[in-house]
Amino acid sequence: MTTALEGMRVLELSVSMSGSMAGMFLTENGAEVIKVEPPGGDPTRGSAGFLVRNRGKKSIVIDLKTAGGVEQLKQLATTADGVIEDFAPDVADRLGVGYDALREVNPSLVYASITAFGEQGPYRDLPGYEPIVAAKTGRMISQEGFREGPIYTPTPISSYGSAAIAVQGLLAALYARKTTGVGQRLDVSHLAALTAYDMGGFLHRMHSNADDDGPAFGVMPLAFMTAECSDGRYIQMCSRQPHLFRNWMRVLGLEHLYDDPAFHHMPDQFPSRRDLEAVLEMVEIRMKEKTFDEWMEIFTTNDVGGDPFLGAQEYLDDEQTLANGRRQTVVEPGLGETVQIGPLAVYSDTPSVIGTPAPTLGQHTDEVLSALTTAPRRATAPTGKKLRRPLDGVTVLECAYFYAAPFSMTLLAELGARIIKVEPNTGDPMRRNWSSTYSKSAAGKESIVLNLKAEEGREIVHKIAAKADLFLHNFRPTGVVEKLEIDYKTLSAINPQLVYVYGSCYGSYGPWKHRPGFHSSPNAPLQDMREWNLPIAGSGIIESGLGNPPKDRAFPDPAGALGVATAAMIGLHSRDRTGKGQYVETTMLSSLAYAVSSWSLQYDGKPADPIPDQGQHGYNALHWLYECGDGWLFLMCPKEEHWTAVAETTGLAGDSRFATAQSRMENDEALRAALTAALARRPAAQWEDMLLQAGVPAVRADGTEHHEFMINDPQIRLNDLAREDELPEHGKFWRSAPVYHFSEYETRFETPRPLGFATESVLREFGYSDRQIDELNEKGVTTAVGHGLPA
Repeated sequence: MTTALEGMRVLELSVSMSGSMAGMFLTENGAEVIKVEPPGGDPTRGSAGFLVRNRGKKSIVIDLKTAGGVEQLKQLATTADGVIEDFAPDVADRLGVGYDALREVNPSLVYASITAFGEQGPYRDLPGYEPIVAAKTGRMISQEGFREGPIYTPTPISSYGSAAIAVQGLLAALYARKTTGVGQRLDVSHLAALTAYDMGGFLHRMHSNADDDGPAFGVMPLAFMTAECSDGRYIQMCSRQPHLFRNWMRVLGLEHLYDDPAFHHMPDQFPSRRDLEAVLEMVEIRMKEKTFDEWMEIFTTNDVGGDPFLGAQEYLDDEQTLANGRRQTVVEPGLGETVQIGPLAVYSDTPSVIGTPAPTLGQHTDEVLSALTTAPRRATAPTGKKLRRPLDGVTVLECAYFYAAPFSMTLLAELGARIIKVEPNTGDPMRRNWSSTYSKSAAGKESIVLNLKAEEGREIVHKIAAKADLFLHNFRPTGVVEKLEIDYKTLSAINPQLVYVYGSCYGSYGPWKHRPGFHSSPNAPLQDMREWNLPIAGSGIIESGLGNPPKDRAFPDPAGALGVATAAMIGLHSRDRTGKGQYVETTMLSSLAYAVSSWSLQYDGKPADPIPDQGQHGYNALHWLYECGDGWLFLMCPKEEHWTAVAETTGLAGDSRFATAQSRMENDEALRAALTAALARRPAAQWEDMLLQAGVPAVRADGTEHHEFMINDPQIRLNDLAREDELPEHGKFWRSAPVYHFSEYETRFETPRPLGFATESVLREFGYSDRQIDELNEKGVTTAVGHGLPA
């Protein structure tokens, strides 16, 4: 079988997880990804993640610090469709291989640059490591913890996110190039990825009421709580929907709470924070009355959302993973069989291929460079046609709720796709999460209200599907899509060119396929709480009202959305090349598993993966959160030169216990104590200045709350990652801006519109008269603005 991106050639110049993972998305779907490495190799060589992220690629060595090497890269660029680089700002230009230089030899090249803090602003040149981004943006201080101070966050969400965004933008620009013949530059950043992880909570926090006597929002602390069982094991709850939550209350013996009218709106709203905390304590007590296995059996038979905690390696061995084809065996030279994460998505007609193992350094240099004289040039002539946005002309029909699936199409809307979103008359439940008028996952979409249980409603959907390019849903595989006649068999018969995407939580197969899945669900199977982040005795979790032991908030919903958007873009390219649509399926589990793919890698003799300490300060003394004289500092020393600078700056130079990497490892506790004492002598901000000036990756970790940074910080504003909007309920406010920045195209930024505002206009477009629309409204098939919904 053919692959989706067959015939595409991309050059990858990566020095971090972001660029190499972007190449990984492409190569496993058929693109030829040529990894261009310096003579010393990619700095991540030797890490577990390197083996996974670079499988199937070709490695060539080019010294870009020489004129000859730059000329070789330019010749290679004439044969390529795209370039991905994740150097620090301006480095590619200084080397002579930036976009302007390569555009001269190949005007149709699409060039994607990934930076940490963006290309403008006071933080643009900070070290681009994931923990530095997390600390500087306030992610660490904004984590829910069990101790004072910031909490170390090991899951590399911004690296995964920036990789996915880069691939989506690259593929969108290449999609547009088929119309225009013109290439362009795309820049994305870790900061842009973090804006994608905001589900609307930034706005919620800016307008929240902290009064204990005011209404309390109970979804996060209660419906998504991490519950301890009688045997000390934990279950990650995900009973977000009212009926699922009531099922949980029933099996806990707490259904009587609904007798009080004040609790009718659980878990969305409680009369006060004190009421919420009282229910939290009751639930925690009841959950400790049975073992983990007993509760999981009860939950499975009573449709209660809850997930077991597994390690990342256990996840790849789990029956659910195996049933959905997300476990892959790759034979690595020198290591033998390895077990790795499988493909991001399942494609019915162009299946992904996990090919050869990660290449040795320069393995393909001779093969690739010797073919330069005969390799065809990829430059295309401009057609004279113009597009305002890269996905202009693409139509998506969306029948999806909540966030992981819907937000994926918000991303495509930013790229210019037209999204027709079908909602029931009560609306997508996500509309009620933070605000009655603001839903980030609805932005840029045409909302139409249809009753799909009515034959006339299904007829309308079928008419739209006949002209759509892509269809999306996220219903559980319980026969719902078949009853609503929006299953793949039905819609592909109507439109054989339709790319049909199922954005699931668990997948179509396996014992978990019918489980309810929400934002919290994939956290548990991929982060083993038996190994780290267990609550400390006497931590006061119940007393604080948090209802959760500490953990890394990995944001599975946005991670899932990024996976769906990436898979959809790959599906569109396949359809454009083959002329045929196909079935595409992603899972939230596999999308988040990509972010922690190095943790799940298995092979005989693999060294143990580092895990954070129980207090979640970090991995070791040179990858640690330190409390200073005033404030907290995150310090990391990935290179020997970093330690040398730290030792000189803190007065530890010459201490024989820390003279070598081995001795520092053996004396890690003593080194932490010495650094703790040294760093306590000055404020964190002062240490940041001194250590950064010495070239050490170290930043203050408690300088700002995350939501404040991501909306108000000059770094965000200067990189156009937050924009002003206005809604009747809030007036003017700032919110996350589009994540893509193209040299030639605009991206869409629209105010979220009311439920059903586009119903009438869409119905008229598809041939319905005013009289027919009135009849449909009278029958309850549709509800439009002006027919019962607020304008």
